[in-house]
Amino acid sequence: MTGGTHQGPQVLLVDSNIERSRHLREHLASWGFAVTVAHDGYSGLRHIMSIWPELIVVDSELKGWSSSVVIDGAVRLGSRAPVIMLTEQGQNAASRSSRRRVIGIIENPNSVSELRAVMMNALTKVSTEGSGMGDSFDMA
Repeated sequence: MTGGTHQGPQVLLVDSNIERSRHLREHLASWGFAVTVAHDGYSGLRHIMSIWPELIVVDSELKGWSSSVVIDGAVRLGSRAPVIMLTEQGQNAASRSSRRRVIGIIENPNSVSELRAVMMNALTKVSTEGSGMGDSFDMA
């Protein structure tokens, strides 16, 4: 629901936890990413269609449409963006087909250093290997 002002890679953060998404958005913007935030799956898919992000960060515990619906919907829309899943330790909300698009899972969503490392790895993989619509990614 909010757009960033930076000119770096476009990241869509889909997180129903408003306080955490505000915190993560600040960090992502400070790292040079252009950040758009959605607080539910429906808004997330709408943003995917309008901004075509280079990377999607999605909360596994979304309200409304699940993270699997968002990931599968992004693929059906033609998004090539790799996905990073935010989850609490031990949870795995993504469907089997959705997990093929997930390049990394952050089990402590408040760990900004882990998120940054996985994001940089994802963007490096995409830039060196390409990201065709049918690509599956190895977990980071």
